[in-house]
Amino acid sequence: MKNLKGSEVIPENCLRQVRLQAGLSQGELADRAGVARQTVGGIESRQYGPSLAVAFRLASALGKKIEDIFQMPDIIPDEVPAVWSGMGQFPEVGEKIQLARLTADGRYTAFPANRDSLQIEANATVVGIGSSKERLLAKILEPEGLTAPAVLLAGCSPALALLKQRLNNHYRDVSICWINTNSMASLQALAKGLIHGAGVHIYDEETGEYNLPIVKRVLQHTPHMVVNLCYGEQGFVVGRGNPKGISGFGDLCRQDVRIVNRELGAETRRLLDSGLKQNSLLPSQVAGYNFQVQTHQEVVQTVALGGADCGISLRPLARLYKLDFIPLTRERYDLVFLLEDLEKPGVQAILDCLQKHNFLLALEASGYDPESTGKVLT
Repeated sequence: MKNLKGSEVIPENCLRQVRLQAGLSQGELADRAGVARQTVGGIESRQYGPSLAVAFRLASALGKKIEDIFQMPDIIPDEVPAVWSGMGQFPEVGEKIQLARLTADGRYTAFPANRDSLQIEANATVVGIGSSKERLLAKILEPEGLTAPAVLLAGCSPALALLKQRLNNHYRDVSICWINTNSMASLQALAKGLIHGAGVHIYDEETGEYNLPIVKRVLQHTPHMVVNLCYGEQGFVVGRGNPKGISGFGDLCRQDVRIVNRELGAETRRLLDSGLKQNSLLPSQVAGYNFQVQTHQEVVQTVALGGADCGISLRPLARLYKLDFIPLTRERYDLVFLLEDLEKPGVQAILDCLQKHNFLLALEASGYDPESTGKVLT
């Protein structure tokens, strides 16, 4: 068996033979091992290799040792080439990043480490940069989690955190990685094949419709599927008791009001710019307009800590930080997948999770509306 030096050799296995000898169907083995049927089929056909945990569960269900079924790879490489996801600023040499394995044959996607968790999940450091600043060389700091491909979800709604948590708790045979970034960056990364699913909430001013026109424009003729995650509200987030008496866009131009803004490409930024334009106001009249952060959570944290008097964000986060919320719009939040990825066990687990009653209750309890959750839109 070859060592992993730059790309992985999918481990050989005799899972099908051992399963048939035990008189089990793929579904029966999946039930015994607590994994998805698609996982068993994918491993048997060597579309991808199992994680160590999944290999152990399958071997145990068959009364075998792991080495009786799988010829496991020897090592994880010290350094791997990766494609930058386009999410956030391109890193410098020496900067910590998050690395995720996209495919079994050794394709990696790199993206910023989450600042909300002090970058503790960073698993690699940039040691080289390509001439085009689209590719980089990463030194792996923590190989755990890179032994098998992960399903990469990108998007900015905290509803994705709920989805990831439930998947981690109930689908042990799949690895889900959530990248907290704006909708447009997520969709563009999906179009490049750098992630498996994009969470989007983008209003198209030309058609007056959420998501579908923008998705079609970005993905063009690439076959894809759009499924609803939930509905939610965006609005002004202000201090408890609304001490500045903010009620509309006109108040943002007052000398005693300072806002926190989002980056270009974020739906929140579009909502602010559209509101200012409709009220014949200029960005230069708004204190804090150029004070930009990268996530909904950072907006709410800034207001909660007194760094700004107002920002536009989501009702569930305002509730979480015990801030007042002034609704501006009700929006639809959807998930977008490429059709070529639909049979991946992780994507199937996501689609399955959207149909679970307990997940719908969790969405509702957090302040989202699950009236169309799981509905295929196109």
